[in-house]
Amino acid sequence: MIKNASHMLLTLIARIVRGIGWLLAGIAGTLMVLTILDHHGLFSPQSPLFGVDYISPLWITLLFVASSALVLIAFGKRFWIPISVGLLYFVTFGDVSLMGILARFPQQAVASERAVRVATFNVEYYADGVDNVMDAIDQLNADIMLLGEHALSLKQETEMQRRLQGRMLVAGHPNSTAILSRFPIVWWKEVELPSHEASLSGGNDPDEIVKNRHRSFVHAIVNIDSQYVHVLSVRFIAGRPKDHTLKEQMRWGRFMFSEQWNESRFFAEYLKKLEGPVIFGCDLNACASSKAVSIISRIADDAYMKNNLFGDLTFRTEFPTLRLDYLFSMNGVRSVNARRPFVSVSDHFPVSARFVLPDRSPVPGQIDLGEN
Repeated sequence: MIKNASHMLLTLIARIVRGIGWLLAGIAGTLMVLTILDHHGLFSPQSPLFGVDYISPLWITLLFVASSALVLIAFGKRFWIPISVGLLYFVTFGDVSLMGILARFPQQAVASERAVRVATFNVEYYADGVDNVMDAIDQLNADIMLLGEHALSLKQETEMQRRLQGRMLVAGHPNSTAILSRFPIVWWKEVELPSHEASLSGGNDPDEIVKNRHRSFVHAIVNIDSQYVHVLSVRFIAGRPKDHTLKEQMRWGRFMFSEQWNESRFFAEYLKKLEGPVIFGCDLNACASSKAVSIISRIADDAYMKNNLFGDLTFRTEFPTLRLDYLFSMNGVRSVNARRPFVSVSDHFPVSARFVLPDRSPVPGQIDLGEN
């Protein structure tokens, strides 16, 4: 009698485990299909499924493999099938680069080549303290810094340049982006994006945001040992919904995905018009599988993925799960190494890379160096 009761209990538990496993595996499998379709542009911006590819493939893969394990353990069958499916999906759509295998044999710049160390860093409005952030910037020891969420007064910017050994700083409007360079900046401008400013500290209503000023990025031409290089610091829109209801969260999410898509297309078209070496990056607020980052990745080289097998996670939480910060290069600029330094003065980690410049090129003819 006790044996039968125990057997019935175990059978019931097995059925519950199978049921949970099938449900979660079904959700993960559906997400796999939807993200693949969205990645290939099969959902219009008006579709409720537009932007589903912003869900990290890593999350989906882990959910699929873990839920499949529940089903297979209950059935007592082999586990290699879901493992294979999950790995195939992750390798195809996840933050993985087979070029990273070559990073085991890193290329070194030869004496005749000119190399420059560039780092990008979202400084979170200097919330950890201006002095602490400047200490971190000094420790990173990059020739050029691309700063996101830069929010300093003119007096503080002057102090930053003095303290950081006279580096030149150019910045967009408050809370946008900036470029800090050891090399001379011979020209720069702030370029408006099609999107509008959103609050990161408070809630956002898509209907109200259009009343705010346009968002922007900073574009500079830097003289690196007589080589003129385009350097751009850009950050895509992010923020929070106006309240925590599911309706507003979904409304804000769709709005943000659409705005980032528009920003990315605008920025990509801007990049295509530039002649000569180009280095750019900062906090794109989107994972590598998203449409916003994919548009950029089609025309530029992702420095980190050119030198590493897996994308490292740059959004600093207790359990980091996202790579949001990037460095890219174009027009003959190549990266010989890239890393994610461990710096804890922001909610983002910086990304650092060494870039080798191509043969010297003249000042791009379509740029008026007298304009500012």
